[in-house]
Amino acid sequence: MFNKKLFILAFTLVCIVSTFALASDNESVCSKKAITKDQTNSEKGAPVDLQADKLVHNKDGQSVTASGKVVLKQEGKMIKADKIIYNLQEDTVIAVGNVVFVDKTGDKHFAEKFEFNDALKNGFVQGLKSYLVDGSRFTASSGRQTQGGDKVIMKDAHYTPCEIGIGSNDKGFRNSPLWQIRASKIIHDKSKKRVDYNNARFEVKGMPVVYLPYFSHPDGSVKRKSGFLMPKAGYKSNLGGFIEGRYYWSIAPEKDLTVGLMAMTQEAPMLSTQWRQRWSNASLDAKGSFTYSGRTDREGSIEVGKPDELRGNLKVNGLWDINNKWRSGIKIDLTSDDQYLRQYNLNYSNVLQNELYVERFSGRNYAAARMLAFQDIRINNAQSNINYGDQPNVLPEVEARFIGEPNNIPFLSGRWSLYTSLLGLVRDNNGQDINRAHSALEWQRRFISNTGFTSNIEANIQGSIYKINDQVGYDVDNTIKRSEIKTRAFAYINAESSYPLAKTFKETQTQMIIEPLISLTLSPNIDTNKIPNEDSQDLQIDALALFEPNRFSGVDGVEDRSHISYGMRTGIYGTDGSYGNLFIGQSYRFENDDNPFDVGSGLSEQSSDIVGEVKANYKGGYQLDYRFQLDNDKLSPQRQELTASLKLSDLTLSSNYLYAKAIEGSIDIKTREQINNSASYYINDRWRLFGSARHDLGDNSGLRNANIGVDYTGQCISLSLTGQRNLTDNSSGNSGTEIFFRIGLKNLGEFKSSGFQLGSGNQ
Repeated sequence: MFNKKLFILAFTLVCIVSTFALASDNESVCSKKAITKDQTNSEKGAPVDLQADKLVHNKDGQSVTASGKVVLKQEGKMIKADKIIYNLQEDTVIAVGNVVFVDKTGDKHFAEKFEFNDALKNGFVQGLKSYLVDGSRFTASSGRQTQGGDKVIMKDAHYTPCEIGIGSNDKGFRNSPLWQIRASKIIHDKSKKRVDYNNARFEVKGMPVVYLPYFSHPDGSVKRKSGFLMPKAGYKSNLGGFIEGRYYWSIAPEKDLTVGLMAMTQEAPMLSTQWRQRWSNASLDAKGSFTYSGRTDREGSIEVGKPDELRGNLKVNGLWDINNKWRSGIKIDLTSDDQYLRQYNLNYSNVLQNELYVERFSGRNYAAARMLAFQDIRINNAQSNINYGDQPNVLPEVEARFIGEPNNIPFLSGRWSLYTSLLGLVRDNNGQDINRAHSALEWQRRFISNTGFTSNIEANIQGSIYKINDQVGYDVDNTIKRSEIKTRAFAYINAESSYPLAKTFKETQTQMIIEPLISLTLSPNIDTNKIPNEDSQDLQIDALALFEPNRFSGVDGVEDRSHISYGMRTGIYGTDGSYGNLFIGQSYRFENDDNPFDVGSGLSEQSSDIVGEVKANYKGGYQLDYRFQLDNDKLSPQRQELTASLKLSDLTLSSNYLYAKAIEGSIDIKTREQINNSASYYINDRWRLFGSARHDLGDNSGLRNANIGVDYTGQCISLSLTGQRNLTDNSSGNSGTEIFFRIGLKNLGEFKSSGFQLGSGNQ
């Protein structure tokens, strides 16, 4: 059997002995077309693997000259060259001719000559061209590698992450990439994962654009590194000209801090900060900002300018995984006034939620306890006379849900579940306060016949007790008690059945399905008006809610007496993913007295409104989703929602339409009608045009929001120019027109600029 190690040893001995036989008495020559290896451990160097077509040893055997497809490997690094001179005693390497050096990180370096020592850790090179693993490139007239290979110092150098076309003799480099940074000296510190520049010039297609005496940024191998982030600059009518700078401090792998300052010409500076930290079983994200500025508020139907005052916000998210069953958390979201977050583009939420909670997970069971407080920052709308009520604080809410294993109930089989909860609602300013205890026991079982007939049977029994303080209307109606305890017991049985029928058409490779559905709910007649409704005000009847035994969304609202729901679902489905289906259904109450639903809900009459849905998709290019609610008597629309999109090659069109008739007793008592249209067109694989517009079609009709823009997405740069117009009240904090310009540079971050903001209000 061939022994490679013995062969190498014997071949090396022959080369050494031949030294004394040659007339020159200086060197021995050993040539072989196959790869030859010379492995040794010098006093200073690490093990070396040298491969070449030809090896030349000097007289004392302390150096080797290799030529012809030479490959040298040492400590995870590799050199390929036409010729390599390796000094075993000094552990130095000189590589000449088409040299490619691959370091232990995978970065490739090209040159005509490299000089290395200390196991290829330190060295010098002329005419360096480097190709990093992330696609970035360096070129330099000369370079020096120090600190064990962790630092490369380059003179008269360039850096770019842009892809560069292949040239004839430049090994993948071109003189003018899309953008690059030229500097008199570039230092790439791999241990710190940072690139530093002296006398840096930012160039676009070889043309200088920006000069900086010093510049620094993380290299492409790191996502988190301390340093200044890309600034933001621009102009807004309510702030003036502004510029924002932020500094990111990567304190440790598990924590960091970001501090920012926005300076404005019309307002005082705004300071912002964010702290993030992770522990082995917990995390914390806290951020906030503050400034001293004015705003526009609304008092009744009049907009009033407020003087300068201290304003700010705080947002905290914390999570603690106590063990594999318990976890707790905290959420804080506060602001000084209704306009602050929108005015400074920090948040567009209408209600801010603060929460302290603890949860338990155990198999199918779940339990939680929480306290919640809300800050409503919606602006009262003078045109629609909407005045949002006081949001109650939840102090506390405790709930637990237990779900049994399937088929572990004797005789009945099926599965049982138990839900129990405690709730406390507290309002300011002598508003109605409620304490509630609720429990519900439920049993479910599913039946499937041999012919495909499916049925679901559900039985539910529940009870609630309420302690009410400062009851609504007690101060104007003597028959209403200020404080009162109320109880309620309720039960129902529900059976839902369906019989899906399917037929396959081989000629068209489609399948048609017809599925009739029916649901029967039996429940007693109770007094549903004595219980205050806090959590069941959001009522919407649709294809899913129609077959629920209780169409109210929460615990406070219950649907008493018996009713039946019926409908039909049918559709055609193709093997290519195309489909079209239709659902239509209705509900009927057996008794017309004491209906618990408000007028306009679709359920306030004995026969409910007709609800349905049409969905279609043709090969992913044409999509339609239309949901409707029609009045039972006149078939007039009560609610319509349409979402449609069309994709034709590079053009995409989409539209969203909503019509919702007012529901008595709801906060928004006005009928809503609006449409939002958008379009996107790819000029090519890099450029895209886009735009959208939202119109209010109600009583106060008009354009509410519009934007148009263009995007460019390249390999190393992204550009976006967007113009946006918001037509809202000045008191909302975000009315006006803005133009945003964004530049993203690979490995350098993203530069954003808001060009200007024109006008304000409903103009």
